[in-house]
Amino acid sequence: MQQRKGLNRDALKYVAIAAMLLDHIAWYLLPFGTPAAQVFHIVGRITAPLMCYFAAQGYRYTRSLPRYFGRLLIFAAIAQVPWYFLHRESQTPSFNFLLTLVLCLLTIHAWETVRSVPLRLLAVAACVAATWYCDWHFYAPLWCLFFYLFRNDRAKQLLSFTLVALFYIEEAVRARLAAGYGAIGSLKGAAFTLGVFLAIPLFLLYNEKKGRFAWSKWVFYVFYPLHLAVIAGIVALIR
Repeated sequence: MQQRKGLNRDALKYVAIAAMLLDHIAWYLLPFGTPAAQVFHIVGRITAPLMCYFAAQGYRYTRSLPRYFGRLLIFAAIAQVPWYFLHRESQTPSFNFLLTLVLCLLTIHAWETVRSVPLRLLAVAACVAATWYCDWHFYAPLWCLFFYLFRNDRAKQLLSFTLVALFYIEEAVRARLAAGYGAIGSLKGAAFTLGVFLAIPLFLLYNEKKGRFAWSKWVFYVFYPLHLAVIAGIVALIR
């Protein structure tokens, strides 16, 4: 049988990891307005959608939900240390993306396990609201939920992804308008968020195949806190 061409799960995860690294280098080590930073931010927009997609797949295919939740929670707790260092000057609490993914899985779990429709909607809303102080708040759990609900319909997955992405872009523009940047300045300042649509061709290239190595599933878990710790160390040295 001929192998379906495209990118397997591990290849896309490595793309997401590389994009995340560039994005975080830009956020913490480069001035926002520089061309390099803008390019890195544009590329970096693909990481969250891809990881949300694979989190939804992970919920569907995992052999043990408790172990899956446990892994995410452990590495989220580890990652929170360098994340706190990098965001300690923020006036509001801030939590890393692995914790966001935990809440994404809880969102799906609430949809799957709560039988009463009103209570199910309330539970889902509570899980989404709980991401308020998390990286990629609101958008990540909605992406995860829609990726899961429309798992057998790629067109609906992409449509729902696009609608949520438009709200993400709108929020970025609105936040800059509220900060007084003006219409042109707000549009220019939020232009990098359009990079989120670069995830669409990657979704289309996904061939639904696993990678060759079982240990690959640990790469993102380990790399996430590790690269944050390295960047935090560099920031400490620079300051």
